[in-house]
Amino acid sequence: MKIYNILFFIILVAFISSCESDYLDKMEESEGYDFEDVFLDSVNFKNFNDKLVVTPLLKRHRNDVRPLGDFDDVSDNSISGPNWTGVPSVQAAAGDFYPMRTNGNAVMCNNDTWSRIWNQIRVANICIRNIDFYPGSISSRNVILGTSYYFRGYAYFELVRRWGGMPYFYKPISADENMDVPRLSYQETMLLAAADLDSAAMYLKPVIPESDWGRPTQVAALGYKAKALVYAASEFAAMQPGAFTDLWDDAALAADEAIKVAEDNGYGLVPMDKYYYIFKENEEEVYTKEILYGRRSDHTWGSNSYKQRYRPPGQLSGQYATAPNQLLVDCFEMQATGLPINDPASGYNPQDPYAGRDPRFAESIITNQQTVMGRKMQIYDRDETKTPATLGSLSLVYSDGQVSMGYTKTGYYNNKWMGRTFNANLDMHYPEIRMSELYLLFAEAANEAWGTPAQLNTACRYSAEEALNVVRNRALMPNIASKFLSKDAFRERVRNERRVELCFEDNRLFDIRRWHIAHLPENRDMWKMDIAKVAVSAECPTGFRYTPMLYQQRVFEEKHYLFVIKLDDTNIGPNFLQNPGW
Repeated sequence: MKIYNILFFIILVAFISSCESDYLDKMEESEGYDFEDVFLDSVNFKNFNDKLVVTPLLKRHRNDVRPLGDFDDVSDNSISGPNWTGVPSVQAAAGDFYPMRTNGNAVMCNNDTWSRIWNQIRVANICIRNIDFYPGSISSRNVILGTSYYFRGYAYFELVRRWGGMPYFYKPISADENMDVPRLSYQETMLLAAADLDSAAMYLKPVIPESDWGRPTQVAALGYKAKALVYAASEFAAMQPGAFTDLWDDAALAADEAIKVAEDNGYGLVPMDKYYYIFKENEEEVYTKEILYGRRSDHTWGSNSYKQRYRPPGQLSGQYATAPNQLLVDCFEMQATGLPINDPASGYNPQDPYAGRDPRFAESIITNQQTVMGRKMQIYDRDETKTPATLGSLSLVYSDGQVSMGYTKTGYYNNKWMGRTFNANLDMHYPEIRMSELYLLFAEAANEAWGTPAQLNTACRYSAEEALNVVRNRALMPNIASKFLSKDAFRERVRNERRVELCFEDNRLFDIRRWHIAHLPENRDMWKMDIAKVAVSAECPTGFRYTPMLYQQRVFEEKHYLFVIKLDDTNIGPNFLQNPGW
């Protein structure tokens, strides 16, 4: 395949650069380990390698911290309360990411992700460099090597989709080497990450014991390889100077390979009545079947728990942290017809807007009159059955220009990270990549590569249309309607399916950036549902009147397609450049 010819030249350049210079990958002279004690002892070598697993680079992988969804709050999926994200939703709405420019530690970037990424790369490189000294078994050696390649590729993937192309280091750098290194392109770095993940897949096992869940597997490596190639093929990467524009074929074949290995080793989609357990509670056979790589975290009910901050106030004793956008709500189709709600044939009733929707809707979003933890949610702006009308639970309170914590700003709450039992602790599972995303990655890439969604590449297990329907059918949704089987129409439905299936899993911001559509007005608008309690009538059969209203339009300029880099790091020298516009 052409990708291997491309990679040969990219790796050659990257390897030469990494041998001559350094950037945030320096071996500290005070590292404090003795070579013989660590790398000539099999137990100590493994413990050193385990730093990659037990010291996660993303904050959400650390126990009892915030769930997924921070990045959704600065996308067009949801809006947060003040200080819920380090660059709050209010600041992000104005395009103000400058807190990251000072120290790079804004919570919106999952706290110290920048420094943790480079530390992970350094640990991985140290392990790879010293693997020939490992005195243990071949199988244990392979686990160490596969884990190191996996986390180097994974770290670069997370780095690039936040900050863009970076120098790619293949060895830990000594403290006296030059630090001023030119950056590779976004696409080049993603391709190198994909190559590392491919290497990881050669050493890792496809299935591991449940007790090792949270460690990488062959399937996770292949899944992330496919994801990195999809990012490398997408519009934002392909529009950069010198980029290759024909990588969709490689991305589709990589996703197909990941699907085959996953399915052949027992991974798959769980039934819809188990969908809740993918993310919550302890049904091991559910989350280990569908989640290819993720982490567990125990959340307490009490006031210091992020789970508590996600809950609605009042009946569920919460503080409210995030409110879904009405435009996200609109993405959930009608179940009976499988059509978008703006299709006249869909069966949608704007005055009974939550009836008959995609079953994933109630699993993901809390709506007015929905029963949650045995309590009916009362979410409305005002009660017009009383004279004078009284305020309801959507009232906005402003303090010093910021929306206060308390009630939803849009008429909705997040349900994906909510449990089913009041006043109970909750074990949560945070998927970084899961089986449904493999099908969606393949559907997207195959449609772009081979012209029409029905086109079947004989080397692949599914067509793009079939792969999309696997995800829809699990959700008890009909097959995609035939009217959407042109290349362009199917592209939009795949993007919609990703938004629905993966909502609040920190994909949407990166999706609209890689597709280069985040600056478009329709992807900057935040809408709310104005809800008034009224008398039951033919017009308002539920006793509520629903009126969508524009709440906010966010600022998103070309510079926002990449985060700003810490000033200290761009001051290293003239070759390591700040991202454009910052």
